[in-house]
Amino acid sequence: GLVSWLLPPDLAVRLALLLAALGTAALSACSPAAPVGIASEVPGTTWSLERIVTADGEVVRAEPAEISFGPEGSLSVQSCNACSGRYAARDSLLTIDGPLACTKKACPNGTLQLERHVMGTSVMRREGLYLTILPADSTVDQLLFVPTQ
Repeated sequence: GLVSWLLPPDLAVRLALLLAALGTAALSACSPAAPVGIASEVPGTTWSLERIVTADGEVVRAEPAEISFGPEGSLSVQSCNACSGRYAARDSLLTIDGPLACTKKACPNGTLQLERHVMGTSVMRREGLYLTILPADSTVDQLLFVPTQ
């Protein structure tokens, strides 16, 4: 084209490459930013409850329980009962608004019912391997999860 006619061939190629790179950079600057932080790490993951820290600081080894975050906002909570519902994650906040659809087992007194602790809005954070959920309205202070294998 006109550029190759006015410039030496090696300079025309470098100029064409530079213009292509600038166009790509300009287009990528216009695209929306990907989610960052813990909210971007949660979708599509399943976590196994390992420890509970009670409000008075006691650390308790957890009964078997899992929480699964689907990629499109679906939620599954498995403890004494099995529950499903929806969640939203933004920055470090996890919001699980009811109602959750749960089985209705007669759970013995003292049996963990994880769904009761994660309802509402909680703070999430990653601490190494752990996903820590800090429930706002619960008798526990922290729920520590590890990824399932």
